[in-house]
Amino acid sequence: MHIFGDECMNIPEGWSIQENHLMREFSFEDFASAKAFVDAISEICETKNHHADLHFGWGYVVVELTTHDEGKVTSLDHDVAMAINSIEE
Repeated sequence: MHIFGDECMNIPEGWSIQENHLMREFSFEDFASAKAFVDAISEICETKNHHADLHFGWGYVVVELTTHDEGKVTSLDHDVAMAINSIEE
């Protein structure tokens, strides 16, 4: 269990806390696969109206989640991270 501000929740599997962000790096076989994953994340973010910072290139995607207006990780970030984790399944 980790406390995010006033909220207590588990860090989603594969994610870590880095300077008030949830962060995770994903690996892929090529650029097209990484881009397809970014496209899937983008759809989740639009649906949830909570947008990740995404960095990607050949074979990798780095996702950072934070609630900018609160300056911390909140349940919104946790929910998006869990939804992103479900893409892999």
